[in-house]
Amino acid sequence: MTVLSKSIVLVSVVICVALLAVLTWILVRGVMGQRGAESIEGYFSPVYSSDGQYVYFIERNASGTVKQTQAPTFIMDGPGKFDVSVAKDTFSLKRLQVQSGQVEELIRFSPSPIEGRSYEAIGSPFHVPAAHLKFTNEHKVEFTVCLTIHQVPLARNYSTSGVWNESQHTAEISRSWVETHCEAGGYNEWPLFGDWELMEVRGNRDFFPVAIVAYNHVTNGVNVMVKNKDYNRLYWRGVPLQQLRENSKRPAIERLQTMLRTHEDLMQKYKATGMGEMQALLQTGKDMQRLGYYPKSTTIVARRLSREEAAKTNIDKDALFTITKDEMDSGIFPDIEKAIASPGEELDHYTDGYLTYRDYTTNARLNAFLKTGKTLFYVRYLGDTYELTIKKP
Repeated sequence: MTVLSKSIVLVSVVICVALLAVLTWILVRGVMGQRGAESIEGYFSPVYSSDGQYVYFIERNASGTVKQTQAPTFIMDGPGKFDVSVAKDTFSLKRLQVQSGQVEELIRFSPSPIEGRSYEAIGSPFHVPAAHLKFTNEHKVEFTVCLTIHQVPLARNYSTSGVWNESQHTAEISRSWVETHCEAGGYNEWPLFGDWELMEVRGNRDFFPVAIVAYNHVTNGVNVMVKNKDYNRLYWRGVPLQQLRENSKRPAIERLQTMLRTHEDLMQKYKATGMGEMQALLQTGKDMQRLGYYPKSTTIVARRLSREEAAKTNIDKDALFTITKDEMDSGIFPDIEKAIASPGEELDHYTDGYLTYRDYTTNARLNAFLKTGKTLFYVRYLGDTYELTIKKP
């Protein structure tokens, strides 16, 4: 290729890039300059009834006008900005009959805090909702709906919650859109029924799932339980199985089910031996740690040395700590006191260090020793010598 040809190619590339940049700028400016009406429906937190005949879920309907004033900045991962005027924003608790597909509205909550308002939004024009449904032992449906409103420089949280009484067909609202800390996350067992799992299907508008589907983990069957007008456009070939597998919460839910059953079984076992509620709870917590359901804590265990063994053991003087009875009685070594009283039993270790007092020096020496990372030391108390080992998770 000649020098002239290379120059022509280079100039052509530069012109194409420049044209693309101009067209992109025009398109973005055009989109940002438009104020369009939007009406969106989304579905949240689907759960099965205990018999699998019904699906309960939260539905949100929002409408208003939206104008994008700042496009997302992908380089700095910055969110877009919008001028929004909300005409309607309502949440409702609904129930779907699985066999017939019939949907019934059980309760419509009072309008959300953004209904009738105009504001500048960051990231999501209609802000960020979250919902959580679960059944109680009395077969009531507990519901919590949260709405997080992002306003520079802070985010404000609003919540409405209560209980749906299926037998009386009434709702007990405990609070209605109170500004408070929102807690609508976490797993529960109710999205599962047999081999089926209820799942939200995300759309192209953030935080508005376009459908609820039931996915069978054995047959790979997919049943669309409820959908909005955008579902067929976005998923005209159905939701990809890979997407469903990646979004599945079944392993986490089944682990939670096993953990809750194990906890309850252990509690009942220890109560049957005559333990009180608190003592049974503490022992259950230790067993749950041992079984791997709870994070393990750092423990300390003591071994009493016979006089002959203590005489023969070459104990480093820096690792030997003599604790007087007054020091022990002051309560500054609570885990050591319990450990030497129950040799061989692993007990919780106070990892924050021992309290220091002006009249005692052993605690300060021991704190300095443990800060070096050593986990084996010796304590001489009331004429006996104990080997103490700290076991870290």
